[in-house]
Amino acid sequence: MNVQPLDGRTAALKQECLNQFQNCGYTALTFTIWLRFLRWIKLFSLFAPVVLGALATWNIVGDSMPAAAAVCAFLAVLIPPTFQAAKLDPSIKQYTTMAGEFTNLRDRFRLIAEFSSLKPFDEFEAAFNFLLSRLEKARSRALTPPHLCFLLARRQWQAGYYEPDEDHRGGKSSG
Repeated sequence: MNVQPLDGRTAALKQECLNQFQNCGYTALTFTIWLRFLRWIKLFSLFAPVVLGALATWNIVGDSMPAAAAVCAFLAVLIPPTFQAAKLDPSIKQYTTMAGEFTNLRDRFRLIAEFSSLKPFDEFEAAFNFLLSRLEKARSRALTPPHLCFLLARRQWQAGYYEPDEDHRGGKSSG
């Protein structure tokens, strides 16, 4: 297969697609890491009150450690309204939606970098602009997970956990 070298505009736009591929990958992974944490908090808020309530009413704990039983009872009553007040369910839904959107954008930017860059420049640019408008819409949600999630995402990304398997098998040239 004879591959023609890319002209300057096409090469620059392809590089921008690859930059956006990486940016969307970081964002999707950051959101996914934060989403996992939020889901664990939700799970904890559902089961901890049951366990703490059982401990508080257990005669062995109540008789031998009344203060511990009181703390367990207090926490069993405190955790559910605290979870509700934090309004984590809507956050979980938003992060689920946006993690999916950024994952999709990540994959689309990679595809147009690899394949649409071989089409006429106007078609390539139109595909890029369409994805760019989706990206701008996704960014307008302005979700802000903790910075630690980004650091964890960057470490996983740079370690190569999210590279397509085809790239590791040597099916893709890096030139």
